[in-house]
Amino acid sequence: TLTKKKNLATSNAITKQIELGESLLESLYPGIVIDTESDSCPKCAQVLSNDEIIVGWTPCASKEYQTTCPSCKHKFVPKFSVSCKNPEFVGSQGKGTTLFCDYLSPWVLLREIRGVMNASGGFDKILDEKFRSGSDINATLWWNMIVTFDRFKLPYIFLLQGSFKNQLILPSPTLNESSNDVYI
Repeated sequence: TLTKKKNLATSNAITKQIELGESLLESLYPGIVIDTESDSCPKCAQVLSNDEIIVGWTPCASKEYQTTCPSCKHKFVPKFSVSCKNPEFVGSQGKGTTLFCDYLSPWVLLREIRGVMNASGGFDKILDEKFRSGSDINATLWWNMIVTFDRFKLPYIFLLQGSFKNQLILPSPTLNESSNDVYI
């Protein structure tokens, strides 16, 4: 069985970084919804949960984009969606629409990110906000990083750095459950 996100332990410092990342993501993409629970098998139409998609991936297969349906064993490329209330958000059908992304296994994601880094000379391209805007493979890779980091309760605030004109993002000293103050 998979370890549920709510059961993963984090330190207070990591929890604060996660909360800050979530807050900044919400400020950049108001009303953001990332849906990893609604993809269905194209053969039998069973809606797969996030866990079922993950269990269907072949471990360590960096060239395998497919998952296996637990019901009919059909292999297909899973998807997730990203939507927000910002009319400038560019989705799969243009501005103001939902973005549909291939849902990549961690092994495929790692291979793809390494390829981008090798081709562009480093990680700076991924931090640039232009990398994630649009509906191309770069946006798919960026949103997969957000989904993967979120699933494992890892801070992803560094991925948002490009949106703040390279200003240092620091949590306020009093960041807690009732405060979302951020110093930029």
